[in-house]
Amino acid sequence: MTKLPKKPKLCFIVGPIGADDSDDRIHADWLLEGIIAPVFEEHFEEFRVERADKISDPGRIDAQVITALLNADLVIADLTTLNPNAFYEIGIRHTIQKPIIHMRLENQPIPFDVASFRTISFSRKRPRDLEVARELLRSAVSAAIADGHMVDNPVTFSRGKVEFEKTATPPEKIIQDQLSAIVRRLGAIEAGAPQIPWLRSDDLSYGDRLHVRNHLVHNDVKPTNAFRDVGKIRIEIRPDSPQGIPSFQDDVERLVASHLTDFSLSGDSVTAIVLAADNAFNRKGIEPLQKDAIEQELQVRIR
Repeated sequence: MTKLPKKPKLCFIVGPIGADDSDDRIHADWLLEGIIAPVFEEHFEEFRVERADKISDPGRIDAQVITALLNADLVIADLTTLNPNAFYEIGIRHTIQKPIIHMRLENQPIPFDVASFRTISFSRKRPRDLEVARELLRSAVSAAIADGHMVDNPVTFSRGKVEFEKTATPPEKIIQDQLSAIVRRLGAIEAGAPQIPWLRSDDLSYGDRLHVRNHLVHNDVKPTNAFRDVGKIRIEIRPDSPQGIPSFQDDVERLVASHLTDFSLSGDSVTAIVLAADNAFNRKGIEPLQKDAIEQELQVRIR
């Protein structure tokens, strides 16, 4: 029998695997066989998809995993169950600044360090849930492997700030301060103010929109008017305590970023107003957002 040539690109899967027939293994197989593999077979034929337990080459498994993390063209990381080994492997990938996509089963928590970075939340309750997850993954992969894609994670962000502070001239620092002030001011514009043409979400690619939103989040900007879509989901969030809490807006920012994309945020220490693009991803994220909000003693009202 003629052996098929090995596909030139590698997508490596990181996440909880577990023993045969364990809950972790069943979950990992659903993710791999029900979501990831079909997307790559249909849309990205140049990629071979591998998970650590599927590596057939002889040798030390830990060395093979690290080699795959370093060399893979793309990594998909499953954050479900907050598996320590998975996060160790994610940290390696972040450090070398290569493309990685985060995924997780719905209603699962996300650690603070990666909460502001987009994570694909998926479900397997109904057949159509897998279709939604596949489409979200297809869009994310297209953005991650596109020419000019900018890798954005906690390591790249911190390195960028450090390098800029080391090398920037006084005039460059002044310009950066002025730009930051402008962006913050734009973020304070109420939702009814004139839209900003160069930040219209329908004029930008998925990757561009994600990059702009992450830039605003990382610079501690509340992007109230960053994106203007015709369809909006309005969400009001309040703390259970009527006195409010000083970190309320930051807490809400992390909560919403864990579940939604293309959103804006405004308000004060006792009320947060979220305007999110009315799309399939955000509609699917509403229920887990509400559940996580209750756990954080927050009240959510959808309009």
